[in-house]
Amino acid sequence: MDGAFVITWKELLIAAIVVLGVYIAELLLLMHSSRGRGVRVWQRGAQARELHEIRKELAELKDRLAKLEAVGPAAPESNVATPYSRAFTLAKQGLDVGQVASTCGISRAEAELIVAMQRGGES
Repeated sequence: MDGAFVITWKELLIAAIVVLGVYIAELLLLMHSSRGRGVRVWQRGAQARELHEIRKELAELKDRLAKLEAVGPAAPESNVATPYSRAFTLAKQGLDVGQVASTCGISRAEAELIVAMQRGGES
């Protein structure tokens, strides 16, 4: 064992920890020096993706609008009676809250409101 060089596990572990520490220190320094630039580049990329999505959605909306304009204005269907318009009619005729709610299929609270509004309009 004259002149033999022997490294123990303990010495090898210490050397690995020192090398790893130096690597981490260099990485932190690099991140610190380019931190602002990296964040700005990431933000610009995110903004560009958002802008692309907005432009795509705008183009789709323009297409839908053009198709709707080509069809023409839709005629409102005045013949369709909603449960609420029917409830107003029944309240005008003098039906009570329970009858209005059951006939129109609306809640009792809604029927109470409609009957109260109808009675307030007659005063």
